Amino acid sequence: PYEKSNRKVFEFNNKIDKIFLRPLTDFYDKATPEFAQTSITNFFANLDDIRISINNLLQGNVVESMSDITRFFINSIFGLGGFFDVATEMGLEKHSEDFGQTLGKWGAKPGPYLMLPFLGPSTTRDAFTFIGDTALAPALSLDDNGARLGLISLDLINTYSAFTGIADIESNDRYAFLRDAYLERRKFEVNDGLSEEEQVKAEKASVLTARYLWNFLSGMVS
Repeated sequence: PYEKSNRKVFEFNNKIDKIFLRPLTDFYDKATPEFAQTSITNFFANLDDIRISINNLLQGNVVESMSDITRFFINSIFGLGGFFDVATEMGLEKHSEDFGQTLGKWGAKPGPYLMLPFLGPSTTRDAFTFIGDTALAPALSLDDNGARLGLISLDLINTYSAFTGIADIESNDRYAFLRDAYLERRKFEVNDGLSEEEQVKAEKASVLTARYLWNFLSGMVS
């Protein structure tokens, strides 16, 4: 229902990309060696494991949540603050969960597609992701305004640099292509890549695991 305004925002984002973001990330790519970019990506991915662990727990994925927080501690200690991804080498899988997926697991419908200024593709449900996940961002807890702004800016530039190729995709209708790709990806992520039947089984297993853990912890307390 918002396609007309979405397309205007899409064109606005493209102009911002060409005028400001693309030159900035081109400079970043040339000035920053590949190994340094990898380390920076690992550092922020490690901080993200805190948010991912909380969202997995909210979704009832207790085992995955414990794995995520374990990844954080292992990489923080043995990966020199997260600059090296030691946990993956040890076999602990990296997950990707956000508050939008959590709302989806709780039954919230995605709602209409939105193109947000600066932020890009979203839905009315996933727009809350920015609020929920931003509140869990460790960088926001820093007291030093300069350090906080610097970390957030570096994270955004590094992330944008990794996805610059998306803006170069050729299509007769790039807006429609991006919209369809985003909606399909989010559906896949919310369902963890499972069919509806497999998703129901997985949800039942998560509930049983949560109940078992609760009973175990209650027994220890009593």
